[in-house]
Amino acid sequence: MTTILLCVWLYFDLILWATEKPAFTMFFWSIINMIEPMIYAGILFFMYAFIDNKDILFKQKLLVFVLLSPTVILTWTNLNLSYYDLTNCWREAIEGPLPYYSYAVEGIFAAWILGFGFRRFFQTHNKSERNKIALMTSGAVFFLFSFAMGNVVGSLLVNWEIGQYGLFGIPIFVAMLSYLVARYHLFNIKLISSQLLVVAIWLLTLAILFIQDIDTVRNVVVITLILFTALGYLLIKSVKREVEQREHIEKLALDLEKANARLRELDQMKSQFLSFASHQIRSPLTAIKGYTSMALEGDFGEMPEKIKGVIETLDKSAQSLIVIVNEFLDVSRIEQGRMKYEMSDFDVRKLVEETVAELRPNVEQKGLKFTFDADVKHDYRVYADQGKIKQVIGNIVDNAIKYTPSGSIDVKVSRTKSTVNITVSDTGVGIEPDVIPKLFSMFGRAKDASKTNVTGTGLGLYVAKQMIEAHRGQIWIESEGKGKGSTFHIELPAKN
Repeated sequence: MTTILLCVWLYFDLILWATEKPAFTMFFWSIINMIEPMIYAGILFFMYAFIDNKDILFKQKLLVFVLLSPTVILTWTNLNLSYYDLTNCWREAIEGPLPYYSYAVEGIFAAWILGFGFRRFFQTHNKSERNKIALMTSGAVFFLFSFAMGNVVGSLLVNWEIGQYGLFGIPIFVAMLSYLVARYHLFNIKLISSQLLVVAIWLLTLAILFIQDIDTVRNVVVITLILFTALGYLLIKSVKREVEQREHIEKLALDLEKANARLRELDQMKSQFLSFASHQIRSPLTAIKGYTSMALEGDFGEMPEKIKGVIETLDKSAQSLIVIVNEFLDVSRIEQGRMKYEMSDFDVRKLVEETVAELRPNVEQKGLKFTFDADVKHDYRVYADQGKIKQVIGNIVDNAIKYTPSGSIDVKVSRTKSTVNITVSDTGVGIEPDVIPKLFSMFGRAKDASKTNVTGTGLGLYVAKQMIEAHRGQIWIESEGKGKGSTFHIELPAKN
C-alpha cells in the first residue's frame, strides 16, 4: 500500500509540473497534501511488520487514524489550499495551514519510527538482527527526512524546485531495502522480480495508448518486447525448475514412505521378538528362582554354609533378571498397545507402606536411614491398577536404594483436594539438570549410573511414566545436581 501511495504521489506531482490548468493543479495538489502523511504512516506500519513480524497494536492504529483524520476531512477546504494565484508566472496554488499540520504529523511519525528502531536495536542481542534493524531504520529515516525537508523548504521558500531534491531519498531507501532482501533472503526475490516485470510491461503497454509519435511508440514497443522476453525466460526457467523440484520431492516422499513402512515393519518385528524372547527367558528364570527359594527354605534338606551362600547369590541374580525381563515385557506390551489395567479402589498409603516394608531389609543392609510419613487422617483412595502402581512405587524406591551409597531415603504420602501424591527423596548421587528430561525415555540413564548400579536397563522409569500417565497421573523428578540427591514425585487422581 505504501508503494502505491508513493507512486500515486509521484505521478500526481509529475502532472502538477506538466499542467497549466488551474482545476487540475488544485485537484492534484490537494490529493498530494493528503497522501504525504499517509506515506509516513505506511512506512511506520512496514517497520513494525519488518522488525517484529506482526501488525501494530489496535490503540496505535487508532492514534494514527486520529492524527490522519484532519488531513483527509479538511482536504477539500480552504485550510488545505486557499486559492490559485494567477498573478505570477508560476501559476501556483497558495497553501493554507493544513499542510503545516501535515508536516507536524509527518514529524511525529518519523520520530516514532526512529524511536521504535532504536528501541528494538538495543533490545536485540543477535548481531544479524541488529544489522537488519539498523539498516532498515536508517534507510527509512533518511528517506522520510529528505522527503519532508524538500516539501517543508519548498513551502517556506515557495520554491517547489527545491522540493524535488527530496526525492533522492527514495532510491537510497530502495537500495538499502534491496540489499536487505538479497542479503538476508527476506522475501521471494524471484516472485518480486516477476511481479515488477509484469507491472513494467503493463505500464509500458498502457503508455502506448497515450503516445501519438510513431517513433516513441516504436521505442516503447521495443522496451516492452525486451521486458516480455526477459519475463518469459524467467517464468519458463522458474516453472521448469519447480516442476523438476516437485518431481524430485514426490520421489523423495515415495522413498520416505517406503522407508517408514519398512521401519514400522521392523519395529513390529522387534517388538514381537522382544516379547517372544522375554517369555522364553522368563520361564527358565522362574524355574531357577523357584528351586533356589525351595533350597533356601530347606525343602531339600540341610546344606553347607558355603553352598548356601552360592544359592543366595544365585537367587538374587535370578530375581534381578526376572525384574529386567518383566521390564522388557512391559515395554513390548506398551509399544503394541497390549498393556491391560485391572482398575479398583484401594488405599495408596497402605500400598506404599507395604512396599516400603518389603524393601526395608535392603535399606538396612546398606546402612541407610529409612523413613515413611503419611497423615492417617486423610483419605488416600484412588481408582487404579493396584499391581501396576505398586510396581511403579517399588521401582522408584528400589532406584533410591541403589543410587544412595550413604545417607537417607524418605518416603511420604500426602493429599491435596484432587490428587494423592507420593514423594521419594534420597541423599544419593543426584542428577545433572540436562539429564533429567532424558530419564523417562527408553534406555534413558544418567551418565555415571552404571558406576552405582551395573544391572540397570534404563527401562524402569520409561515403563513407570507410561503406567502413571495411563492413570491420568504425573511423574517427575527434581534434583539440584550431581551429589545433591534427588526427589521423585508421583501424582494420581484421588477417588472422591
